[in-house]
Amino acid sequence: MSKIQISKNEIRPARIMKYNSDVLGWQPSSYRMTFICLILALLLIGASGDAKSDEEDDDEITFRDFSLYIGDRIELEDYQMELIEIQSIRDGLVVMRVSKVGGALDEQRALLLDSPNNFDGGADGGGITITIADIFDEQSARIRLEYEQKLGTPRKRTSDRPAAVPEKPDLWVDKSFDKSEMNVGDESKVTITIKNNGTGQAVGIEVQDIPPLPQFTYIAGYPPKIKETLDPGQSDSAIYMVNAAKEGTVSIPSVLISYADSKGNSMSNRSEPFSIVIRPRSRADLTINAEDNITLALEEEGRLNISILNSGSASATKIEVTGDVRPGEGLEAVGLDKSFFEIAPGDEAAFSASIHGQRPGDYAIRLKANYNDGEGLAIRESTARVTILEREYKYQYLLVIVPIAIVSFWIYRRHREYKY
Repeated sequence: MSKIQISKNEIRPARIMKYNSDVLGWQPSSYRMTFICLILALLLIGASGDAKSDEEDDDEITFRDFSLYIGDRIELEDYQMELIEIQSIRDGLVVMRVSKVGGALDEQRALLLDSPNNFDGGADGGGITITIADIFDEQSARIRLEYEQKLGTPRKRTSDRPAAVPEKPDLWVDKSFDKSEMNVGDESKVTITIKNNGTGQAVGIEVQDIPPLPQFTYIAGYPPKIKETLDPGQSDSAIYMVNAAKEGTVSIPSVLISYADSKGNSMSNRSEPFSIVIRPRSRADLTINAEDNITLALEEEGRLNISILNSGSASATKIEVTGDVRPGEGLEAVGLDKSFFEIAPGDEAAFSASIHGQRPGDYAIRLKANYNDGEGLAIRESTARVTILEREYKYQYLLVIVPIAIVSFWIYRRHREYKY
């Protein structure tokens, strides 16, 4: 049987290892166990950190914005938030109802625009915080909801109730003159009419018909007064009088009305502007028309027809007509003087005078009318011509016939003498 021989160099490392193990008391198996424990400890630390991080994320506060109409609501876990009413746009007030399933919370509250409102301690205390971010109109608003993420995801629920017609006034206003064209000195009636075409009552109605225009003088009824309250379908009007004082084209500005609805929301409207033409002051313009070139025999009576026409744009008043004859003797005229209280524009007044020729010749009858033309005294004149013939006698014809007869007889006689 052969023997196995081991050198010293091969035996020494084994001895060293054994020695080290004995001295240090350290085994390869214990090393592995320590390493595994270290890994497990690190894993446990990481898991606890993730759990803590997830817990912190659940407690983080977030928010969402919702556009709600009246009757719409937001649901978040057990919370229900319903938009009840836009109480006042002017004051920024919105009414909401916040409740929880089971009745732990049921509160209706008026919320102010841009003012956070806490429920159940608010978002910081595990509840919710609601803020009115914007009010669009009388039917809708934008709501901001703040909450902890652990409550879940909020959802909007549209109202299944029929939309109620809002009680909203709507005032229509109109301003008018009864004349679109007038003359300086003319009067005009101005009418302002307001009607509520809306579905709600209008309160606190104020009319601003300004400024007073320098082209007019205000006679009566200014400033106009309108009812302060108008129910739906109701109307009211105010009338005042003006006098045109200055010629030209006048731009009539809009009349502004301001009012409020039953919730105090301010509203306004205005009429359409327009223009009025004011011409120069209207005046009367009289023309005297008299029959001209009248021929009368001596001692013959005739009639002189006279008419007075107003071709102006105003009435002539206090008309006094006088007449005289030139030369003053030889023609008698009766009824030349006449008076009229008024002759309207386009109208005519007529009369006649009796004339009687007493002496042959040519005569002139001068007529003059004094009247008020609207601005003051005015005068118009006219002239009629009359011819009076001389008287004719029958013996005048004999004076012509006798010489003719004598000459004819002499010619006849001479003719007979030469004949024989």
